[in-house]
Amino acid sequence: MKSTFGTLPLAVALHAAGALADGTGFIGAGKTLYNPTCAFACRNVIRNCKLLCTPEDTGSANHGTAHNPVTTPPDCFVKDPAFLRTMAICIDTYCPLSNNPSIDLIEDYWASHLGTGTLGNYKYVPAISYHDALAAGRADEQKLASGSNTTEDHSQQEDHSSHGSKRLRVRQFMTEAGPIVNSSLPIIKARAPLNVTSFIAPADWQKQYFGMYDFETNENGHTAYTLAIMLIAIFLPVPLSLLRFVPGLATSRAWSSFQSALINPAVYGKRHREPVAGAVGLVPTRGQTMYIFLISLLNLVFLLAPYVYHQPQSTFPSRQAQELSIIGNRAGVMAMGNVVALFLFAARNNFLLWVTDWSYSTYLLLHRWLGYWAVFHTVLHSLMLWMYYRTYGNYEAELVRDYWIWGIVATVAVVAIFPSSLLIVRQKLYEFFLVAHVLLALLFIIGYYYHIWYVYTYNWGYEIYAFMAAGIWATDRLFRLVRIGFRGYRTATVSLVQGTDSEYLRIDIDNTQLGEGVAYLTFPTLGWRFWESHPFSVAYNSSEVNETEPSTPPSPTAENKEAAVTEKAVSASSDNGSKKRTTAFYARVRDGVTGKLAKRAVAGAASLGVVVDGPYHHSGDVTTQLKQCTNILYIAGGVGITALLPFARRLTTPSQLFWATRKAGLSDSVKAALTALPSSVEVETTVGQRLDLDVILEKALGTADGGPLGIVVCGPAGMADHVRHKVVQLTRNGSGTRPYVLVDEAFGW
Repeated sequence: MKSTFGTLPLAVALHAAGALADGTGFIGAGKTLYNPTCAFACRNVIRNCKLLCTPEDTGSANHGTAHNPVTTPPDCFVKDPAFLRTMAICIDTYCPLSNNPSIDLIEDYWASHLGTGTLGNYKYVPAISYHDALAAGRADEQKLASGSNTTEDHSQQEDHSSHGSKRLRVRQFMTEAGPIVNSSLPIIKARAPLNVTSFIAPADWQKQYFGMYDFETNENGHTAYTLAIMLIAIFLPVPLSLLRFVPGLATSRAWSSFQSALINPAVYGKRHREPVAGAVGLVPTRGQTMYIFLISLLNLVFLLAPYVYHQPQSTFPSRQAQELSIIGNRAGVMAMGNVVALFLFAARNNFLLWVTDWSYSTYLLLHRWLGYWAVFHTVLHSLMLWMYYRTYGNYEAELVRDYWIWGIVATVAVVAIFPSSLLIVRQKLYEFFLVAHVLLALLFIIGYYYHIWYVYTYNWGYEIYAFMAAGIWATDRLFRLVRIGFRGYRTATVSLVQGTDSEYLRIDIDNTQLGEGVAYLTFPTLGWRFWESHPFSVAYNSSEVNETEPSTPPSPTAENKEAAVTEKAVSASSDNGSKKRTTAFYARVRDGVTGKLAKRAVAGAASLGVVVDGPYHHSGDVTTQLKQCTNILYIAGGVGITALLPFARRLTTPSQLFWATRKAGLSDSVKAALTALPSSVEVETTVGQRLDLDVILEKALGTADGGPLGIVVCGPAGMADHVRHKVVQLTRNGSGTRPYVLVDEAFGW
């Protein structure tokens, strides 16, 4: 079958180039390794036997793989009579007693794999067909048998029509221990010269069969479990989010009670958005924890899932060696299943944001947990294969091979991602985190790609995971560039909000009207890191408010010579009588980009070039649920008001908006936007003191006949966590009698 992940053009083109006689896709999902295994086992016994056409001086020529070298070239295998007859006799002897392949499959194997072995290639055409080689081999066997006074039933040697019926040839009989084969042909051993038609001993064939059967069966398991992890991680949010379309669910008191018990609370304590123990990390909600638990359980179960073991066999000298190799390999493949999902979850253009009601902050949280498993599996893969080659292989030889070196590169890169992505680093050194995160992630993908390529090129599908992850990353960047190109290069007027002691700044982008959501702004002339983009919530467009901002005096300082003196008359008519089209953003001044912007505007409004990517709907599709509510309660703190204004403008449901700000200047600056809200929204602004959240929530949720209540909160982490905890508490103790929908509007890294 075709790979379900061949949708990326690059992946298709590169992968199709390596697909020959063994299918397309992953091993076990479109590709086969040893099919039929019985025939591959025959060839593996004699692939290193010296044939009459094997070159005397092979030098460094290798027609196999690095781990399984072969000195005989493919065109020699397909024309050597002794090899062809020996192979035909072996296939005819053992295949009916093993997996009993069809004659069509055997003929396809004969046409595609005799010359090359594991990887099929129809280029090397056998000198004679399977039927002719078998007839010639039988004739050789009959001559030897006749010379030793052994009689045979010639009627069973005329054709191969009885193949696959499991009816034993005269040279075979069964015991409880398995097949015992009797033949007059000489027994051929591995690496011995093969000059005449020979017979492969049952013990030699059985070891090869067990080794190859185990290897392919376990590889099929690697693929199945990895695809399961990847697909469940990606698509599980979709059916869970479909619950929002169930009629009456949002108005159900039982559903609100269920959410208050198992979905909305932090898994322990009261903190969710506010870091615990300083800046150690964030506590997920119980709903997020259930997803994390399921994915973690599947990662463990699939890693330890049943494997196939047979001993003795040709591939591994002991069960301990086999376990080190196959569990280590499964860990390596499963790491990439997690990687594909986490690349998608980190993308701004993640399609799940459009089809589910999960927020971007939730997907970033899950991105980190998938990352933990990717690191775990990668390290486990490296450790177990290191132990395997140290104990059972040639470690010194492996250490200098290109695939091993690139594997080390990938492992070091993914391990380095962990400390550089800790919450304290993201908070204190965001620019460093962002650059390090992208570079290390790309180095990991490049390292993985070459780790695979130097061993398998494009033969066995492992590279598809790298193509998928890289394709997601590149597609996301392409969509960003398209959005940026559509918006063009704009001018932003940056000013400090008066009356806030330089604590807040305002950004007005000229000649644009953005939709609601989060826009990523890049200021190329702000510093040498011209590529950095930072998220800002769209507060409003000039077409949505009626405001006039007084002119700002020019800057007297030399460093602000480029600052333009701008008279902000957003709603007033300009000289030509047209209204100026702008989009406004607000931000609290902190370190980083907002601090740099504040310095530019310290002596007056400054004009800067800006590139806009967005806006994005990082809240997920929550409108469906909020529209089912009879009332909506908006709770904002500080610049969190900017994220709630679009909700209040769009939804016509009777609403109350409570906003607390420490600075009166911010309230004055946003006053026009509040005034422009629909009459269905009641606004209460508190300056210099905190909102009495307990009273507000108790009153809103305590109305027995009020219908479902939408609660949308955006503000400091402590305030948002207090609202979450109080809503859950009121519902669980019975004080909150109304069903509710809780939306925590936050942007979290």
